[in-house]
Amino acid sequence: MSRIQLIDGSPVPEDRSHTEIDPKTGQQKGYVVLSPEERAKGFVKPVRHSYIHEKCGGRTSMGQALSETYARDPHFYSGTFCCTCGTHFPLNEFHWTDGEPMDPEKQEAWNAERDAREKREREERRLRRIAELERELAALKGSGSTVKADHA
Repeated sequence: MSRIQLIDGSPVPEDRSHTEIDPKTGQQKGYVVLSPEERAKGFVKPVRHSYIHEKCGGRTSMGQALSETYARDPHFYSGTFCCTCGTHFPLNEFHWTDGEPMDPEKQEAWNAERDAREKREREERRLRRIAELERELAALKGSGSTVKADHA
């Protein structure tokens, strides 16, 4: 059993005829994906179905086999198709709808930046909450009110 196949399940033609471009759609005759057995081994990335072309802002969605191939092996493809532009471009021109670059070479830096940003945001929320509580405590102290325990 081959590790790769076309989306329709047929073998990848040795003559690469599947890469012929349909002039009506701009897409290839067929696209290579990992076999179902290979994809069943698990994913190293989330299975995502849509991405954004950074040049035009267009959103493209793809089927399950392509999505799972990206999730199983982020280095499998070097480019992808933009439905808005109607042609293929290198992965470094696209990002997933969650913002992560499709280009695996950019993903580590993006994830490190995202983690640092989320840490800063958590700390800012924590400090805002402390300030709110301090203002509330000051207001309570200033009003002269005290909390009395009810010892029934």
